[in-house]
Amino acid sequence: MASNALQELWMYSGTEASFPHADEISRSAVLEQLDRIVANSHFRHSKRYPSFLRFVVEETLAGHTDVLKERNLGTEVFGRQSDYDTNADPIVRVTAGEIRKRLAQYYQEPGHEQELRIELPLGSYVPHFAPPLYRPSPADAPVVLEAASAVLHVEQPAPVVPPSDTSSVVAFPVVDTQPGKPSPRWPVLLAWNVAGLLLLAVGLYLAVFSHTGIHDAGTTFFWQPIVSSSTPALVIIGVHSTDSQGHSLPVDTVGSSEQQEPQSMMSLMSRYEMVPISDIVGYSKITNLLTRHARTYQTEGSGAATLDQLRHGPVILIGGLDNVWTMRLTAPLRFRFFAKTELLNGIEDTKDHNKLWMFDNALPAHGNARDYAIVASYFDTTIEQRVIVAAGVGRSGTVTATEFVTSADNLNAWMKQANLSSDKNVELVLSTDLLDGEPGPPHVIASYIW
Repeated sequence: MASNALQELWMYSGTEASFPHADEISRSAVLEQLDRIVANSHFRHSKRYPSFLRFVVEETLAGHTDVLKERNLGTEVFGRQSDYDTNADPIVRVTAGEIRKRLAQYYQEPGHEQELRIELPLGSYVPHFAPPLYRPSPADAPVVLEAASAVLHVEQPAPVVPPSDTSSVVAFPVVDTQPGKPSPRWPVLLAWNVAGLLLLAVGLYLAVFSHTGIHDAGTTFFWQPIVSSSTPALVIIGVHSTDSQGHSLPVDTVGSSEQQEPQSMMSLMSRYEMVPISDIVGYSKITNLLTRHARTYQTEGSGAATLDQLRHGPVILIGGLDNVWTMRLTAPLRFRFFAKTELLNGIEDTKDHNKLWMFDNALPAHGNARDYAIVASYFDTTIEQRVIVAAGVGRSGTVTATEFVTSADNLNAWMKQANLSSDKNVELVLSTDLLDGEPGPPHVIASYIW
């Protein structure tokens, strides 16, 4: 097959029908694929993302790419005034970034590999339409090794070499024998047979197990101490606690209240099983990362975790004001959470009391606002363990914090600027702009290194 994937014929929907060239993709095929995408769970629960994607796709198909500019999209898709400030209201940029992420997630799901691709390139609001990514056909099967009569038999065509430094093609020698002399062919070929099989085994081992290592700088700084620990990580997730009358309890009163009140099955369920959805989303991101790197972990709700548990291995704290251990362990740090009222909460800079980052949880759920979060990686002298913190003031802050610490792109971009050594501790304050209640990408707005 030619190297330019956009000029090849492709299998589509598992049939033998060839896929058209990129410049021959029909309008109806694009619209059918658009309908599939916006009906997917990554899009259908939002009004903003399907509207934006549908608008740019339809305008592109109509040949109106000249109108796909930020200000025009803001007015046409989101109803902004024609003179609105795009810097103060970055709804178009944030929405486009989120759509790029969700498109990538859509095409990574099993079953979508053979579908027409709709992409939104970085730096542009004009979508591109492309055939499916290449998938090997049966004719492209790898080398078949057969050991009949100690002869290595290579099926044609030539093998597809996997991207590994150790899996280069082995050149098998040609044995030149003279008439009348015994042929040394079989011992040589047998030796190369064994060598080839050993190389194949090494290649398979690397392909399967190399993903358990961490190779990029940002992820290494945050996660190598956790992944390399000899003890399982303890993941502590925030919980919403109530008393026997159903009134909310501040996180610092949960332990004492538990000792004073008689326990029932209902009180235990209401007190320790009310986990915010944002913390569950963050928990899934972090545990997925740990699983990918073959790291074992244990999970506790913040109301049930004990100090003794925290002292036995690295700790990962998810959630801010709903997590008693986040509140306790970050209290000595430079940036820490505080609650001004039951709904008005924030982050304070203990070295500069003029710096406060506030978020009002009484704001409309689908409005526009700015949420904040704390991300930290440090050695805690109280429990004598490495601690990772991913915690927001509001629910979107926690989602953004866990997205930041599990994204190699985010961590590497930050690491490139920070240029830290592995023995340092770091605490970051993040912000995220909420548009129609949906969080945008994280931004580092303050940091402290020690």
